[in-house]
Amino acid sequence: MSDTNTKIRRWGLDHAQLRAELELIRDKYADEDDFEEALERLYAELAAIEDFRNRVIEPPKWE
Repeated sequence: MSDTNTKIRRWGLDHAQLRAELELIRDKYADEDDFEEALERLYAELAAIEDFRNRVIEPPKWE
């Protein structure tokens, strides 16, 4: 039970970190009228989301 609670707590902290990273990215690339900045913002958001997935998703445990 405590192992499940620890995983949920860790996921919650990772998710809060992801939201904070996305807010920083959106503040950095605030001008959406410029196509190049919008594209850089998209790539930065996708990289942050992929890092989040790599942190949260655990690899399968082989026996």
